[in-house]
Amino acid sequence: LKVAPTRGVQFFAFESFKKRLVEWKRTSRGLPEDANIALTPLERLVAGGFAGMIASSMVYPIEVVKTMLTMYPGKYAGIGAAFKGVLAEVGPKGLYAGLGPTLIAMFPYVGVEFMIYETSKIAIETFLSNQPDENGDIRDVALPIIISLGLGALAGAAAQTSAHPLDVVRKRLQIQGINGNPVLYKNTIDCVAGVAGKEGLGALYKGLGPACVATIPGTGIAYITYEFMKNYYNLSSV
Repeated sequence: LKVAPTRGVQFFAFESFKKRLVEWKRTSRGLPEDANIALTPLERLVAGGFAGMIASSMVYPIEVVKTMLTMYPGKYAGIGAAFKGVLAEVGPKGLYAGLGPTLIAMFPYVGVEFMIYETSKIAIETFLSNQPDENGDIRDVALPIIISLGLGALAGAAAQTSAHPLDVVRKRLQIQGINGNPVLYKNTIDCVAGVAGKEGLGALYKGLGPACVATIPGTGIAYITYEFMKNYYNLSSV
């Protein structure tokens, strides 16, 4: 219910933002419509960051419900019961508790992920395409699945590491005020300062190892699927 729409919106929004960036650069430079425009890694990071924020905003209530079902197994009979429970205890605002740090975290998380994957992919494809075949001709190449998997895994691990502290903050904010948990933090900044001050900076990276283990295979498979569907429908990226 969460992963499929999140990934779908991320990829769609990312490609849309990239196309608009290319059109803007082409127009601002007065170049013809068929002029070749390349995006920088920073521009890919920005496009990916905004794509991640949009996707997270759309599915965030499901993320809150997932947290409730994980933190309090057995309390709720299912997804519907968890929705009703959150609404009954803290009201509609409970379904968006921690949205601020989530959106802040999603910008570097998804941005770094897309930037590393696409920049690495383009660099490898460029290197391989510049290697002549046995007839001396330059060839077009497509990355093998195993390389796409590896690049996706690398991008996922880097992204998780960059945004993990805000993920910890998000979960702290989500559970306060529910099931008798005290309300300790007023906002994102207060939560970061409180956790770091009371538990040390290392507390902001608690669970990073398991989070990376969970993220790496899923991210790798997501990019393999992404490349497969682009090839299947004969779609291209900028």
